[in-house]
Amino acid sequence: MSDPNAANHPRDREGAAATVRVLHGTSYAFEHRGERWVMCAAGPEIESITGYPPADFIDHARRSYGSIVHPEDYSGMVSLFQDAIERRAPYAIEYRVIHADGSTRWVQGHGRGVCDAGGNVTRIDGCFFDVTERRLSEERLAHLALHDPLTDLPNRALFQEHLTVAIANAHRSGSGGAVLFIDLDDFKLVNDSFGHAVGDELLVLVAQRLRDSCRAGDVVARQGGDEFLVLVQGTSAAADPEAAAQTVATNLRVALAKPYALASTDLYITPSIGASLFPSDGDSAETLLKHADIAMYAAKDAGRDGYRLYQPPKRDSSVELAIASQLRQAERRDELELYYQPIVDLSQSCIVGAEALLRWNHPEAGLLLPGEFLPAAERTGLIRPMTAWVLERACIEARRWCDHDLDLYASINLPPAYWQPAAIRRVIATIESFGLSADRVMIELTEEAAMTDIADLEPMLAEIHAQGLRLAIDDFGTGHSSLGRLSRLRPSMIKIDRSFVKDLPGDRDAGVLVETMITMASKLGIHCLAEGIETEAQLKFLRDLGCPLGQGYLYSRPLPTARFNALITGEERRAA
Repeated sequence: MSDPNAANHPRDREGAAATVRVLHGTSYAFEHRGERWVMCAAGPEIESITGYPPADFIDHARRSYGSIVHPEDYSGMVSLFQDAIERRAPYAIEYRVIHADGSTRWVQGHGRGVCDAGGNVTRIDGCFFDVTERRLSEERLAHLALHDPLTDLPNRALFQEHLTVAIANAHRSGSGGAVLFIDLDDFKLVNDSFGHAVGDELLVLVAQRLRDSCRAGDVVARQGGDEFLVLVQGTSAAADPEAAAQTVATNLRVALAKPYALASTDLYITPSIGASLFPSDGDSAETLLKHADIAMYAAKDAGRDGYRLYQPPKRDSSVELAIASQLRQAERRDELELYYQPIVDLSQSCIVGAEALLRWNHPEAGLLLPGEFLPAAERTGLIRPMTAWVLERACIEARRWCDHDLDLYASINLPPAYWQPAAIRRVIATIESFGLSADRVMIELTEEAAMTDIADLEPMLAEIHAQGLRLAIDDFGTGHSSLGRLSRLRPSMIKIDRSFVKDLPGDRDAGVLVETMITMASKLGIHCLAEGIETEAQLKFLRDLGCPLGQGYLYSRPLPTARFNALITGEERRAA
């Protein structure tokens, strides 16, 4: 392998230009002549990268090197080149070149200026490498992360990204839109009767008909399995989103009702379609999807092959007020309790942490799960003092684990209402008050909460990162986190939602998505945790993919504090 210093300074001891061989790349040198920079040296490998021999570029014999740089990248490359010269600093850049055969290649360049006796940069020495394969792999990975591998439609994550933008546009312009949730009736019979290969062919044809039947500007996506999504957007303030949704749904039903020539016969399939409207039925992507899903099941209950619009349930305000009133007394009566679900290192099968989960020991209804009382807590503002209570109790346990030399951390979910600067400062102060080091606490943010304006979150995230606290993105895959958003959130961990794990390893599409998430997280230096592991087959599949962490009933259900502590203080401290 060549000396990297020599690669950066391709000159011999007499100072004459030299061509130093660089592994998978080539060295080069430019000299400043008059008003321009001219290539004065290049390694022979430049021909394999550009298709042109070095002699073509030396002294601009036949062409300048800049003439083969992609037009869209040229100005950026020149700007960075000039900036490096002015600052007397090394530079690194990736850009495209046009190969002699007309193809496009990605190259990664490194170099630095060399000064004369007067301190003026008169030469640039450097090297560049062909990174086309790596860039194409990254692009394929990014595409796969946001598209369904079978139909190449956007997946749920990308659909939610489009939907979030559409909601924001609707707020600004006073317009509206709709979400259609489509489920194919009796699709399982096709798989059972003709096999999964025919079922896959049918899904591809359905996807094409959905694309062809929607309006320009609408977004079609595959939710998973035999479920599809359509974003009906761009309805003007004067238009009726309900009417637009009805029109699109009718067109889809007509298109899907035509026979499919598969397996030497004509197959027929019908859809059940549910719709939710924005902004009337919700102001977040997750809420609109949930409501469209509810409407779709209403269409199925009505006999299938139909369309239903979401109808909000009639809320019994007296029941909600009663729950809120009882919640106010729950802490004082010692009715709230934390359960802990082990977080397991999958390769070692040992417990490394625990997620703190709130329960309410209701005096009449018994043990209540969060879904039965947290909505009322959020609507009445009780969620903030309840979260503070959870944080303090979890810190008490984390402190106890430390005192018993147990290398565990507590993971605590902070609801969206708690993501305010003053509340985050209280979180940090509470953790510090128990003398806990940063690695003993993990703060969880749901992916839905991460959909808020990242600019609003960044100051709080900066404070969290500055304190060394770790951040996890919960329910990952159900929201719309893009690679760019993940890089700005800088989480320590993503938690793959149980909806992707439950059908492993049999569901090929779910397997591809999980593998993509694990690979993406690994490349970004983020730990990955799979939620909802219930079978040995799921565990083996995730281990084979290199997923480092997991939770689920296969290891342990959430346990009361005393039982969890009994588990972790066992001699082996192995997952139950």
